[in-house]
Amino acid sequence: MPKHAIWTALLLLAHLASRGQSVAVGFYNVENFYDTIPSLFYDDRDYTPKGRNHWNAERYARKLGNIVRVLDHMSLDLIALAEVENEAVVRDLVETLSTDYCYIHRTTSDRRGMDLAVLYKGDKFIPERVRQVDLGASRQALHIRGRLVGSMVDVVVCHLPSALNSNRYRTRALRSLADLVDSLRLADPRSGLVVMGDMNCTPDERIVRENFPTGRGAHLIETLEAQRRQGEGSYVYRGDWQMVDNIFVTENMLYGNGLRLKEAGVFIRDYLLSEGGAMPRGWPLRTFAGRLCLGGYSDHLPVFIILEKMPKAGMPDRPAPLSNSEKGYSPAKPTEMN
Repeated sequence: MPKHAIWTALLLLAHLASRGQSVAVGFYNVENFYDTIPSLFYDDRDYTPKGRNHWNAERYARKLGNIVRVLDHMSLDLIALAEVENEAVVRDLVETLSTDYCYIHRTTSDRRGMDLAVLYKGDKFIPERVRQVDLGASRQALHIRGRLVGSMVDVVVCHLPSALNSNRYRTRALRSLADLVDSLRLADPRSGLVVMGDMNCTPDERIVRENFPTGRGAHLIETLEAQRRQGEGSYVYRGDWQMVDNIFVTENMLYGNGLRLKEAGVFIRDYLLSEGGAMPRGWPLRTFAGRLCLGGYSDHLPVFIILEKMPKAGMPDRPAPLSNSEKGYSPAKPTEMN
């Protein structure tokens, strides 16, 4: 198992042992989680029993079991999912998981029928408002406002246009997301704000720097910056690991009382990575390579953060740790395998 995988396991185990003081939040693009039933509203013929991918009950059950395995191992308190086809597949997930989750699902206008969903533990998160926000692209963002272990927080989940789309659409989506963040901050500056999703780009790209700035002074902090700069990532694009899946929080979640950022990471296990053959060794083990069914998990790896519940008074202001290296850990890149 890679060193980074060992560190991630220890990190989540530590969270499980201190459930009273911390809460774990994550995001996972589960890659084309379709049911087997043809849709009347979009073309999903490839993911039907008679379609190109021969997507039958057996292959669906294997995909379902794979996602369940990952979510059960992570055991997060709240996790957002991208690329779920509909409420039926989300309901199958919730009914199969070993932990009881509530869920929120919303249908987007994505041409492929890919939606967003959020699973959460009812004793940790109480949603008060749910809405979709138009980003000027084919997929709307999902905004949920509620109480996370008693602290008010706004959660924004998004799946932005890919690099295959025109920069015009990507720019519009990033600017709209930045406008949403600004409006939420102005509406309630004291609440926590978590933005997470498949950005289909990394914060160091020019299109992001110009339209969705992050970092100190920009009011929105990239929680996985240290890992990204060390060469880690959640997705392989043209042979390079990139942190296209990311989680951002506002600055008041670094220093203030309430919820404070404790750790962040990419969830990785050997079973999530290819052993070679149809795909390069060490890359995320996806469901298909062309028309060849690999029976894998996703072409993305999940990302997560751990938030610590701080008392309302009596705690000194100090920055929360943003990287493992600050504590003397040096996690390996996901491509390193033993």
